[in-house]
Amino acid sequence: MTNSGNSDFTVLVIDDDQDVLAANARYLRLNGINTLISNSALSALERLETDSVDAIVTDLRMPECDGLEFARKARAFRPLTPIVFVSGFAQIPDVVKAMRLGAVDFLEKPVEPDHLLTILTDLRYRYDGIASSQSIAFGLPDQEASFKDRVLAYEKYVIETTLQSHNGRIADVIDTLKINRRTLNDKMLRLGINRSL
Repeated sequence: MTNSGNSDFTVLVIDDDQDVLAANARYLRLNGINTLISNSALSALERLETDSVDAIVTDLRMPECDGLEFARKARAFRPLTPIVFVSGFAQIPDVVKAMRLGAVDFLEKPVEPDHLLTILTDLRYRYDGIASSQSIAFGLPDQEASFKDRVLAYEKYVIETTLQSHNGRIADVIDTLKINRRTLNDKMLRLGINRSL
């Protein structure tokens, strides 16, 4: 099954098991998802410095630098990129730590390729309307967008992703962003944000 609709969506897959890494990458590519691979957290961090990535799938247990440490370091320069953790040995404290680092899902090995594809496709469409705001807000400083446009794009991106993560519950968004309802409503109206994201 090939789905070229995902061709503008790039995923970085990280796993120190070469066979698992190759199999997942092959399956995702066959289904139309641009897939970058790294066999270590350290090489993945290098890729994140140079490549555009829409989502990350990382193994939890890896030598040198595990998935949690990788996520902490990646958050320094990719604060809002969704991360899916995968592990065959996860314990509850690991899951809690992963969620605190912004994990959008936590999968147990062995992961069915169809299941991984479903999760990534859902992420692709969940963040689809947000992508242009993200690219303006977090693009390189010398790009054409003005500073004002980048600030507005950042505001829009933060509000949209917060709405997404709270399934549109305004009260939770207000609490998370620490702003009042009127300010949030004004910003959403000014930025053209749909409440039903």
